[in-house]
Amino acid sequence: MKPVVLVSIDWWRPQDGKTSLGIASIAAALQAANVPWRVVAAQVNSASFSLERLRAELLQAIAEAGPGCLVGFGTYVWNDAEVQYLLKAAKRRGASVVLGGPQISYMPTGQLERAYPGADYFVRGQGELAMVALAGGDALQGCGIHKAGTPDLGLKAEHDLLALPSPYLLHTLEPLPSLRWETQRGCPFRCAFCQHREPGKRLSHQRFDEQRLERELALFASAGVTRISVLDPIFHTSPARAIAVLNAVKAAGVTAKLALQCRFETCSAAFLDALEGLDVTLEFGLQTTIEAEYRAIDRPNDMALVHGKINELRTRQIDFEVSLIYGLPLQTLSSFRASVDWCQQQQVPRLRAWPLMLLRGTPLHAQRERYGFREGLDTRIPIVVASDSFSEAEHAEMARLATALEGH
Repeated sequence: MKPVVLVSIDWWRPQDGKTSLGIASIAAALQAANVPWRVVAAQVNSASFSLERLRAELLQAIAEAGPGCLVGFGTYVWNDAEVQYLLKAAKRRGASVVLGGPQISYMPTGQLERAYPGADYFVRGQGELAMVALAGGDALQGCGIHKAGTPDLGLKAEHDLLALPSPYLLHTLEPLPSLRWETQRGCPFRCAFCQHREPGKRLSHQRFDEQRLERELALFASAGVTRISVLDPIFHTSPARAIAVLNAVKAAGVTAKLALQCRFETCSAAFLDALEGLDVTLEFGLQTTIEAEYRAIDRPNDMALVHGKINELRTRQIDFEVSLIYGLPLQTLSSFRASVDWCQQQQVPRLRAWPLMLLRGTPLHAQRERYGFREGLDTRIPIVVASDSFSEAEHAEMARLATALEGH
């Protein structure tokens, strides 16, 4: 078994610990397979972030792991430049470099080695069992691994989640007071701006084992966790299973606030009934109330249904929030204001708005010329700042309106 150094260069958010859930899940798979591992972690948006300090920590970890170790990077839009810099340093010390993450998973076939010269292996899709296979020198077929210098077949790693160990139960991630948790992966919807439209769609088991979830919940209860942000793209894709998970939360005695990502269209009465007795916030990504805009992003909204569900949530006194996106195709400053006004008229408790990002592999990323999208260059995460339907000045006004919403 080759020792593995996992490099976690994350975009820190208030619910995050030092190590991301994704990296910790890979570490758990390695630990379960008796592969030596360690994590080198940093938060790229921290005021104290230092690329040179991170480089020194990585080189020390490689020296301790020994010649021929694997160095795995999670590659995201916010750390792409840092990964390219550090992979060169790792290569000079004799390590084999493995790249995964969304920037790799959604790179078109045949372009990986040109974009990331020097990397040895690329993992499209889920990384847990792919890293175990690489560390063990196993056959790589079916793991979504592309080896540099061989034909790129564009395969993705997709493994049943029942096979994966828990990072919390194996203590590769400790249960902090505020944590992130997942009960399933993949999404049945195909929104044009979102990367969740692909992962896991062909898996026979896209959900984690119920006994694993129950044991994790018992751990969260004993640790006194106060907030659990559930990462499932849509928590109630299967209403019956969602209700079962909510009942397991109650049975475990978890009192933490649950944040669940939901869709108005699938909020059945039975699902809402199951929330009784829980401290919960439902998060709805409505994105826009304007028909031309939601059709352009393949995110149709039944606004009459949404109106009715909002009234039902308010009647039941269930806490919820709604998010919009500004910078969408065909959007104007006035149409964005119209979406904001509609939500405020419904007395949405909390309304948030986020700028559009053109993420690699999404339809909107490929349609930038069609809509005249122009991205800003002065931020670490590129966002759309102008298009054929709004100017940079109008986008700045949208951003000011979004900031004002946060203040409320």
